[in-house]
Amino acid sequence: MIEALETVAIAAGKEILAVRAGGAEVMVKSDHTPVTQADRRAEMVILDFLSASYPGIPVVAEELAEAGQCPSHAKDLFFLVDALDGTGEFISGRDEFTVNIALIRGQAPVAGVVHAPALGKIWSGVTGQAHVADVTPDGVISGQRQIHTRSLPKTPVALVSFTHKEPETAAWLENFPEHETASVGSSLKFCLLAEGRADVYPRLVCLKQWDIAAGDAVLRAAGGMTLTLEGVPLRYGVEGSDFGCSRFVGWGKAPDKRQAN
Repeated sequence: MIEALETVAIAAGKEILAVRAGGAEVMVKSDHTPVTQADRRAEMVILDFLSASYPGIPVVAEELAEAGQCPSHAKDLFFLVDALDGTGEFISGRDEFTVNIALIRGQAPVAGVVHAPALGKIWSGVTGQAHVADVTPDGVISGQRQIHTRSLPKTPVALVSFTHKEPETAAWLENFPEHETASVGSSLKFCLLAEGRADVYPRLVCLKQWDIAAGDAVLRAAGGMTLTLEGVPLRYGVEGSDFGCSRFVGWGKAPDKRQAN
């Protein structure tokens, strides 16, 4: 399955780059966030593939949810899809946007793919094993290598959103021990943790589960974790959920109790 998800993520990425080359029209959704035809075209590529290849597995996707079409029975086993994470970066001409597909089982992300089409990179993770690879302009994966998180160094690197500057997250970091801070867009923050290039990613505002599931899958497969502020693993598709997620902190390695809070 992971190879199939990589293939369709790359196909969706080509749609996104084609829209960018032609000039994307920006629209505003009901929640006042921006959307482009790249979001919708990439999501349709993924939805068509998943419905044909895995017809028995429900799919929860960002634009489907906007249209009020989230399946009510997506509980134990389902896909979470964000076909274009980092729409703000995409609109502004930056390259830090991603295609995200995750498989959830038992409220945990057990497989995921994150593809950065403008960067020519793809990350994938299944339980216990994560990889990063290059993607050529014609969509061929090359140079794949296994990745692992690193132990917390003396001066850890904390990641924050490039476009969203949140007071709650800034306050959390003020109480974190001495560290460096780097701004990164989209779900790439999870991927940098998974590669051992950074150490912690706090996000203290409500996001949607499709924003983070694929990156979280890669991070967990590489040896990291995503915890709530209460210190328990983040859960997905909980009953009665609108597919929002709790405030969380992504970690490369398990923190001590003082850091976790």
